[in-house]
Amino acid sequence: MTTILSRKLALAAGLVCLATPVLSSCGFDYATDRPNVIANGGYVQSGNGMRVLATRIVADTSHRGVFIATLALNPTANPVVAAKTAPTLVGLTTRSDSPFQMTAAPFTPIAVTDTGAVNMADSSAGGIKVTGNFGAGAMIPVTLKFSDGEEVSVQTPVVTQCHEFASVAPQASTAAGHHKSSASSEPTGSASASVSDSATAEPSAEPTAPYDCSFPSLPAIGE
Repeated sequence: MTTILSRKLALAAGLVCLATPVLSSCGFDYATDRPNVIANGGYVQSGNGMRVLATRIVADTSHRGVFIATLALNPTANPVVAAKTAPTLVGLTTRSDSPFQMTAAPFTPIAVTDTGAVNMADSSAGGIKVTGNFGAGAMIPVTLKFSDGEEVSVQTPVVTQCHEFASVAPQASTAAGHHKSSASSEPTGSASASVSDSATAEPSAEPTAPYDCSFPSLPAIGE
């Protein structure tokens, strides 16, 4: 009986030893301490304290789209005060090692509001029109330029303008002739110097047919 009890105690001690590394790691790297990036949008924190969240290029067809993101202040800052001096987004281009070309149309510099953030997917703000040799499913290393000279790069997925992205549109001043239209007029919004400087030659690829947003139909069970 004593031998059996000793074996059981030894086995229990061994199991505790094996579990110790796993249990001891529970106090680190909490999920709540990590960025929550919904639906695989790009995320980066810049040196000036700005947060660039949920970046995407929303495309209604290949070779063109609207860049959107949420720009936010450091959550420890007082947004009412900090928003007045926060840097604005003034330029958008691709990183030098990008496998894709992307040209941003001129746009009005984008600033955070006194709420501490600005969501470019919201119609009150609007996104940035872009063109290039990309299509849905691509992942593009995009560089954002701020008015204080800071540049940050973030991997940005290209998604179709369907479902939750159906209402995404560029800034009101540059929206004419973009989505669901064959017009080719130049954008009329104001442009900062850094936007113009960052632009590259316009890609020659033409948009294809609009993406199909319908869900695929499945045969009935048993067919």
